[in-house]
Order: sequence, then structure tokens, then C-alpha cells
Amino acid sequence: MWFANNTPVEKAVLGYAAKYAIRHGVKLFALAIEGSHIQLPALFPNSNRADFMRDFNSNVAKAVIRLTENYPGGGLFGRRYSNEFTPGNDDIEEYFFYTALQPVHDGLVERISDFPFYNCFSDAVNGIERKVEVPRWEEYRAKKRHDPLVSIKDFTDIFILKYERLPGYEHLTQKEYSNLMHQKLEVRRAAIVKERLAAGVGVVGRNNLLKTIPGTPAKNPKRSNRNSHRPRILCVCPERREKYKTWYFNLYFAFKKASELYRKGDLSVIFPIGMYPPHLPCQKAP
Repeated sequence: MWFANNTPVEKAVLGYAAKYAIRHGVKLFALAIEGSHIQLPALFPNSNRADFMRDFNSNVAKAVIRLTENYPGGGLFGRRYSNEFTPGNDDIEEYFFYTALQPVHDGLVERISDFPFYNCFSDAVNGIERKVEVPRWEEYRAKKRHDPLVSIKDFTDIFILKYERLPGYEHLTQKEYSNLMHQKLEVRRAAIVKERLAAGVGVVGRNNLLKTIPGTPAKNPKRSNRNSHRPRILCVCPERREKYKTWYFNLYFAFKKASELYRKGDLSVIFPIGMYPPHLPCQKAP
């Protein structure tokens, strides 16, 4: 759990989330920094999710390696990021609260106010725009080779980390929106705590969380592999989930068919919108 109780890395994650959301025009709804992973529900109006995730994840990995003293080396992430769909406004809301209440879901605390690390809920529902710093490390190191007295502050940019309001609540004032979201949060939080109490499981607690050493192995990590069920559609409506699966697999098989024809030499084949031809092996000259 390299993200657990790791303040320098936490600041880096917030900084890179802000930087690349601005660069790629991404709308962030929430952000949770868990011990071993990051949850980031977002909207990609420019259809550039892959670009954002490439920049964000690669820089987060570098930050963990750079800022964690006991990091042993090697790659950080076990596999590529998990793309999970939230097709409707109520699905986005459901996953927003799931993300904000992650410390309660995981049995770390009973209230997110007891969570000693970053939680996005207050920033998101109160419209808080947080200033975050992102150093330009490559420029700094290049300059430091010739000027040992150079300061990292001279190579640090300020970005604004902000969250989008949940869709469907645009008509509310900021105060009305905040009050409503707090009410919804408490209802969900109480239900989670009640369920955990009924199951006889407790919480880790604030003090124990502050004793966590970055890199501690997770007790019950969630694991998946390339053969795990895909796609994952986070949807509160079963009917909508099935429609979305139909849409997804129609595109999947259309691409598969076009790709097969393309590899056989039909370079005029048309691929579905947003999908691109695969690479072809180099042909030997006659």
C-alpha cells in the first residue's frame, strides 16, 4: 500500500490530477487515494481518456518511486487501469458517494471526518478550488547540474484542482447543493455502518491509520487479471446495464471483424467511430 499514510505522494497525486485534467479538458467528479489504488470518476468530453490516464498514472508512479524512501524499485502498478462505465447521471451520483465513502466501506473509519488523509467530499460539494503544486522535475534536474544552488520552487507550477457538480443539480445554489449532498452522504454512511455492525466487523480507526507504514501489504486486496469479467458497468438500473453491454459488444465485434479484414489486406475497411486500425507487420521488399 504505497499510497497509505504517504503525504508527499498524496500531494503529488492531487497535483497531477489537477494538471492533466486541465491539459486534457477532463471533468473530475471525485478522487479517492486508497492504500493500493486510486479511484477517479470523471467525464472525458474530448474522448481522450487514454491520454489522460497515460500521463496521470505514469507521473504518479514516478512520484511514488521518487518520494517513498523504502520503495524497492520496479514498476508500481500491477496492470493497466480498470476502465469502468457509469452511463447515467444517477450512476455517476452512486459512484461519487461510493468514492467519497470509501474509507467507511473499507472499515477504516465510521465517519469520513475521522479519516486522517485526503477526502474529496468537502471540496466537491462546497465548490472548493484547491491550489496544488507540481514541480517540473526534469527541468529542475537539468538546471541543477550546472547550478547546485537552484531552488525547486523556481520550477514549480500552481494548478487548480476542482470538481464538477453532479449532473441534475445545476439549478441549486451552492448552499442548497452542499446541504443536500451532506444529507445523502449521512443516509448512505449510516447504512454502511449498520451493515458492518450486523456483520460483527469493526474499524481500523484514525490512530492506527496514522501508524501505517507505506508499502505495508494489503490484508484482503481485490485482484483481477486479463481474463476477469469485462466490461464493468457501474449502473443502478439492470435494464440500462444490459443495453450498455449490448452497445459495448456491438462495437467490440464490429472492430474485431474490421480488424480481421484489415490484416488480410483490405485497407479500405471502415472501422467504428473512435477505433483505429491495428499495426501491420512490415512487408519485405520484392
